[in-house]
Amino acid sequence: MALQTADAVPVRYGPSSQWQRVSFSEDEDNLPKDPRQWSREHVAQWINLVTRQHGLPEVPSSRFLMNGKALCLMSLSMFLSRVPLGGKLLYKDFQLRLCAALYAVNQ
Repeated sequence: MALQTADAVPVRYGPSSQWQRVSFSEDEDNLPKDPRQWSREHVAQWINLVTRQHGLPEVPSSRFLMNGKALCLMSLSMFLSRVPLGGKLLYKDFQLRLCAALYAVNQ
């Protein structure tokens, strides 16, 4: 069985129209757009929001007693060690928010 390869598509970095389409729900209006500016309270609010949106089990607040800058330093394995069920989703959501803030075209 021969493997089929897809046409090579160039990878583009930096601002593009794709970043403009990234949006989050209205419930998050009081969260700063840039996760690096989040306080401990913002982090707790974000975790509650994401777990509620995706039907995940409640995450004890003691597992994320940190601000947004500390979350930036966490790897996927660190998220998974704190939240085995849903850590990957939390990590991905955080990374999307961070990238949207870093590469925002119109701030």
